[in-house]
Amino acid sequence: MSFSAQISHFGEATQLKIQNVRRGVTLKLFNAVIRDTPVDTGLLRGNWRFSTKEPIKTATANTSAQAVTQAVQAGIEATTGDETVYLVNNLPYAYRIEYEGWSKVKAPQGMVRRNVARFGRLITIEVSKEKKK
Repeated sequence: MSFSAQISHFGEATQLKIQNVRRGVTLKLFNAVIRDTPVDTGLLRGNWRFSTKEPIKTATANTSAQAVTQAVQAGIEATTGDETVYLVNNLPYAYRIEYEGWSKVKAPQGMVRRNVARFGRLITIEVSKEKKK
């Protein structure tokens, strides 16, 4: 194999590993946000919406956390690993729970903020998985 072919192969393999890390981190982060969303009726947890290209701007009547996590996983698996992905919750009280302490018992540090704080650790975990492959 020529030197330029080796460099090209290395670049492709590295790009694939980067995409795998990105997908793994995104899946773990989004699932943790969903899991940490407090549940009363299930509507708040069921309103996490995954999308690419632009965020979804509507709410849904969904109350199934399982349906949400399945949609997130399917959506992330369908990405190439380098496009922008979104996880949004358009219920008006989602912001209040996240930032204004509306759920001091079930989500005192919010749902998103506490998981974003773990972002660096998630990257480290996923990178180490890729190194072992």
